[in-house]
Amino acid sequence: MSTSAILFMAGSWTFVLGLTFWSFAKLMKDNQHFDPDGLGPAVPPKPAETEKSPG
Repeated sequence: MSTSAILFMAGSWTFVLGLTFWSFAKLMKDNQHFDPDGLGPAVPPKPAETEKSPG
């Protein structure tokens, strides 16, 4: 393979993996979890920005 092909492949994988990790981090940060067995917070969780409100 030529040098430009290797650089293109490395840049492409860097972009794809970076976008994957960014999306995963955003999804995990967006959820506000609570413990449903009664030991967690006294209030129910707030809906996430991406979650539709009920009703």
